[in-house]
Amino acid sequence: MNSSKPLGPLTFKQWLAIAGVTLLTVGALWSAWRWWLRIRPVKPLANVVTIAGAGPQLTANSLADPFGVAVGADDEVYVTDGLGGRIYRVEADGRLAVVTEKLDMPSVLAVGRDASLIVANTGAHTVVRVNANDGSVATIAGQPNVSGRGDGPAKAARFNAPIGVAVAPDGTIFVADTYNDRICALAAAGQVRTLAGGNEPGFHDGVGGEALFDTPCGLVVARDGALIVADTGNHRIRRVALDGTVTTLAGTGEWGMRDGTPLSAAFAEPVALAWRRDGALAIADAASSALRLLTFGAQPAVSTIAGGFPFGLVDGAVSAARLNRPLGLAFTSDDALLFADAGNGFLRAFVPAGVALGRVAKPEAALVNAAEIRRRVPARWPFQPPEARREIAGTFGEIRGARQAEGEAWFHNGLDIPGAYGEAVYALKGERVTQPLAVEGFNTTRERLRLPLLGYIHLRLGRDQNDVPFFDIENQGFLFRRAAQGLLTGLRIRRGTRIGEGAALGTLNRLNHVHLIAGPASSEVNALAALPLPGLGDTVAPTIEGVSLLTESGARFDLPAPVPAQAKRKSLPPAEPPTVQGRVRIVVQTYDQADGNARQRRLGLYRLGYQVFNADGTTAHGFAQPRYNLSFERLPDAANGVALAYAEGSQSGYTGQTIFAYTVTNVVRDGLAREEFWETGQLAAGIYVLRVFGEDFFGNQTRRDVTVRVLSK
Repeated sequence: MNSSKPLGPLTFKQWLAIAGVTLLTVGALWSAWRWWLRIRPVKPLANVVTIAGAGPQLTANSLADPFGVAVGADDEVYVTDGLGGRIYRVEADGRLAVVTEKLDMPSVLAVGRDASLIVANTGAHTVVRVNANDGSVATIAGQPNVSGRGDGPAKAARFNAPIGVAVAPDGTIFVADTYNDRICALAAAGQVRTLAGGNEPGFHDGVGGEALFDTPCGLVVARDGALIVADTGNHRIRRVALDGTVTTLAGTGEWGMRDGTPLSAAFAEPVALAWRRDGALAIADAASSALRLLTFGAQPAVSTIAGGFPFGLVDGAVSAARLNRPLGLAFTSDDALLFADAGNGFLRAFVPAGVALGRVAKPEAALVNAAEIRRRVPARWPFQPPEARREIAGTFGEIRGARQAEGEAWFHNGLDIPGAYGEAVYALKGERVTQPLAVEGFNTTRERLRLPLLGYIHLRLGRDQNDVPFFDIENQGFLFRRAAQGLLTGLRIRRGTRIGEGAALGTLNRLNHVHLIAGPASSEVNALAALPLPGLGDTVAPTIEGVSLLTESGARFDLPAPVPAQAKRKSLPPAEPPTVQGRVRIVVQTYDQADGNARQRRLGLYRLGYQVFNADGTTAHGFAQPRYNLSFERLPDAANGVALAYAEGSQSGYTGQTIFAYTVTNVVRDGLAREEFWETGQLAAGIYVLRVFGEDFFGNQTRRDVTVRVLSK
């Protein structure tokens, strides 16, 4: 017989006690789980993968301008697209779902305490809150489409194209008011106040207004409540305490990519920051196309995770990865590091071994087609009147500098069009500025503006030949920096600034030509193919000045001297052909000219190659078709590309003489560059005819035949 009594109903106090114990237990378990997530060993990054996107976009589709990245508490991934005015949610399969498309050049975003998205709405000079569920947008600080500088109630406060935001645990929103060069705090109560930053760009550690920043972009909140700032224009990482005290954590201020101790390291436009679970700080170093890591502890150091020159798109092992202007950063719970690879038009990630995420993209997915650009660029010249044909002074792929043992040489990546000193230059196409620092080399001969699709070099941007700014240009997003005497010392053009088709960009400096770049940075294409310049044509064939045959080590095989014209009329025995053997380099000295150009103006060629014939005129073994090894549709990213395309002695640009000596046995085409030879050992001994070809972009071709004797192996 069971003598126990049934339990009666629980009292209210008993229910409260049980509930309290349950909540405490759940809270303890949750805290323990969070603690374990934080202290468990960080997984090393092993591979790079592509998560979402469709590559560089010529219109505001897909990820035309990926910038900010954020990860929610449940590992939901969000990315901003500035040109499209959108925020996307990234699905598990890489599809992009639109959260909202009601923004104006959004940049950095952060997840708020209520799971909403806090966004720097750069083009509208505001900070907004986006409901991630229904896409509704509410302005929480600043007045839409009104720039300025001012603290106070949130709606009365003014910003100047803010780019960075971060949210503290207590709900405070911090703002990098980028072109006001200050850091602000927006309290939960709705008041905006300046934490640090003076009234002009510069560099200085100090307190509050004593401290100076230069185009700050990225923010993260440290565990002690302080802010860490990517001070983009100063190429430094700064710390801002809650009392406004600013100190420098890393960077010397020089532009570059150098690892080492924090205060000896060099950065190149650091834009975004993200905390790793163990307290290390990931840094998106945009201009060096690298991801860097700042570690603290007994021996703080800056190291490079991946990237640097050459830029590009290469997935796979971290050690071989290539990036192109990484911007936004965010870690997932499984230690993957997401980044907005803006130059490539993709959201990508560094992932630990064993993490199933993303896909491997092919490098060609980051390329653009010249014909696609041509369809979207209006037919006009960059001067007035826009339909009037001009000369061509330099073509894509030409050597610049001098190809010598001690010289410095590089590829010309655009098209040079001459004009008069001080003549105004006009935009070929309407575009918006996307880079926080789109102007380079102010007040130098290489002053430039880089837009998403086109670039313009050798200008006085926004001002005439006397350095007087164009009327009202500063209200259009051109922000000049002035010394105390009013002298112009710098220029920034705000991210989000609209440059209209035919808008005056600036005036020609003393180099007297504009250098036009077609295609996104690091994916440039031949501008002759990409730009529909009215009336442009060419009927002049290239001139071949000479052909040289070299051994593998660079020694010359002797060629017969040219026979003078008067000697050709005499009865002379035929010259003995030169003798070659083994691996042979073929060097062709040549140049092109164009209709309407000055006779002294020499241009580079578009395509070069060679072919070998038997003495009876039939093609030699292996030469059924010409070998067009050099072709300048796009440039190679190999560091030795110039040395492979051009032989020693080649020079142009800033030198007094123009010499184009091409090594036509090497391969420089389709973005590739490698050394090759004419392997004469594959031919039987005997007499052969070597034919070299040179073509300009318009198809005019010149040939030169050289009779040679090939010795046996």
